[in-house]
Amino acid sequence: MSQAELARRTGIRPATINEMYWEFAERVNLEHIDLICKALGCRIEDFMEVVYENNDEKIN
Repeated sequence: MSQAELARRTGIRPATINEMYWEFAERVNLEHIDLICKALGCRIEDFMEVVYENNDEKIN
C-alpha cells in the first residue's frame, strides 16, 4: 500500500504519514497508530514493543 493510499484510508495527512515513514516525526499520535492499525488489519503489538530500561520500573 502506498503512503497516499494509507493517508486516504486513515484520514491522516500525507505529510504526517511521510514523516512517520522516514522516522522524522518527533512524536506519534496514538489515535494515528490506531487508525493505521485498522487500515492495515493489524494490532499495535504487531509492530510496537514496550522496552523497559530497568526491570524494576514496570508499571502495574
